[in-house]
Amino acid sequence: MNVSIFAGDIADAEADAVCTSTNPRLSLMMGTGASVRGRGGFVILRACEEIVKAGPAAPGSAHITTAGSLPHRIAIHCVASDLSHRSSVELIRACVRSALACAEQEACASVAMPVFGSGHAHVRFSRAVAAIAEALRDVPTAVQHVTLVVADEERADEARAIVKEIGGLR
Repeated sequence: MNVSIFAGDIADAEADAVCTSTNPRLSLMMGTGASVRGRGGFVILRACEEIVKAGPAAPGSAHITTAGSLPHRIAIHCVASDLSHRSSVELIRACVRSALACAEQEACASVAMPVFGSGHAHVRFSRAVAAIAEALRDVPTAVQHVTLVVADEERADEARAIVKEIGGLR
């Protein structure tokens, strides 16, 4: 698997599938969810509302919806926190596994994903990137390319160093 780092808005990252880092309500009101909803349209939020009609989504799970007007084939909504907006390294790894499984199910060769849990869920950025890199290294998948999306070039440099240190990825 190839892994690259993209500094910017997740909605601008080139990939077949775009991931959000969201809560069990799939609310898409902050961070990557807000960007995907804002740029892709409320059709994405409406699809998320349908998913959680029966109750909150499980932490670590991932859910496929339309990508609306975004150039991506699908959006994958990864539940990176619990109802109290707390995350962990284990939840982040579960999100990566779940996102890759969703991408495979939809025959996506590439996925853009944020640094799960490092925003409102307060996992330290370096720990979250390491958890993602370890999961990408260890999870067998047909996905060929993952783009890890960060906010700016400073974070991109830090993420590149962590991914390189973890090893096993191209």
